[in-house]
Amino acid sequence: MRFGLNKCATVSVKRGKLERVESILLTDGQALANLGAEQRYKYLGVQQTYEIRQRENKEEVEKELIKRVRTILNTQLTAKNKITALNIWAIPAFTYTAGILTWSRTDLERLDRKIRTTLTQFGLLHPNSAIERLYIPRRDAGRGLISLEDGYLKEEEKLKTYFVNKNLPVHQWVAAQRYSTATPGLNNEQEPERENMVEKWKDNWRTKPLHGRFYSSLHQIDVDLPSTNIYLTQGYLYPQTEGTLMAIQDQVVPTRVYARHIMKIDTETTKCRLCNNAEESVQHLSSGCSSIAGTKYLSRHNNMGKVVHQLLCLKERLLQGFTPHHLYEPKSVLENDNVKVYWVLTVCTDPGVESNRPDMVVWEKRKKSATIIDFSVPLDQNLSKAYGEKITKYEALSRQMKSTYQLNNVKVKSLIISCNGLVHRKTVKHLLEMDLPHNTIAWMQKAVILGTVNIIRQVLFPH
Repeated sequence: MRFGLNKCATVSVKRGKLERVESILLTDGQALANLGAEQRYKYLGVQQTYEIRQRENKEEVEKELIKRVRTILNTQLTAKNKITALNIWAIPAFTYTAGILTWSRTDLERLDRKIRTTLTQFGLLHPNSAIERLYIPRRDAGRGLISLEDGYLKEEEKLKTYFVNKNLPVHQWVAAQRYSTATPGLNNEQEPERENMVEKWKDNWRTKPLHGRFYSSLHQIDVDLPSTNIYLTQGYLYPQTEGTLMAIQDQVVPTRVYARHIMKIDTETTKCRLCNNAEESVQHLSSGCSSIAGTKYLSRHNNMGKVVHQLLCLKERLLQGFTPHHLYEPKSVLENDNVKVYWVLTVCTDPGVESNRPDMVVWEKRKKSATIIDFSVPLDQNLSKAYGEKITKYEALSRQMKSTYQLNNVKVKSLIISCNGLVHRKTVKHLLEMDLPHNTIAWMQKAVILGTVNIIRQVLFPH
């Protein structure tokens, strides 16, 4: 056996103090060097000599953590993948030190704040967005980042549980010495209650006067929560797009109303810079400005409808291949032996009705039935109202179509996704009835979200 002497050294400690001694000569004439006063060796990832130097190790761990965070944020990953990478590569470099290095609550809060600042520098987080959403799981409308404070305390708790539950003498001795009175790294005054942090963050988010408005909208009775959070759980958005959308949902984008009433900036007027009629709030710009109703709102609405039109036509073999929705141009009429599909075409009936131009009409020839399909992108708080209005709007047309064309039945299906991506539960039901692919909602929602983000960016950040 040969020793790698270049990796070996000795440490001489007398009465708790490091002593300087000569190198040890081995029988073959080689020398085993003594570790100098300023030198250290790494044991299980922690630099030490006869003691663990807390300050130096904490500085190195913090430096490595921020380095990894910046490395990940400089990649071309999607928003979800960047958060996942932070959770599995950057955060563990810090939580590994739980129970070894002593981090105070102030240290943990400072480092969490430093990570959030770095996310803001890279466009992933608006500085005024709800901090709580960053740490809430994506299935619950958060972004799923692990909090250093919560992750560190959980690791310490696991370490404590491991030693306390082991029966070997060495484990019992460590448990008696370390965990008999306090949790490692925290004194009795600092030790937190081990409550469910996710529920605490949700409560904080819900009770905020401005940020909490989206929480209330999200938990309306007609919102299908799993489908609404598809853009987060699938994570297909660019990081900057997701960050902008969160700012829009939290209503912290710099509209004139926000600038005057929230930021307390003296502005000349709070009227909309486009229509100059209503107050310029984020809700007004997202779905209420008359100046862009026939252009940007219509384009967003049509892009959502194009997704359904194309997937339905592909299912019925009316089209040969798939085209991205922003490039797809539906034909007014597509027809084969089984089905005929109208796209924004007037339906003639006898007698005529006022609302006779729905977004889509699907005629099933063999079943002698028809389905009126209409799309809507309302404000979050108008989700239920929009659905009822659409059904009422085409009720007369459905009766006249059934009578005029001798059909067995005519159904009206309103597909609604709000401007911030909230999916109506009936939209999910109708798409299942139409037997469209499972990813139809994801494509529809993506079209709406990208449309909303594009509108806000072009109005507030034109350059």
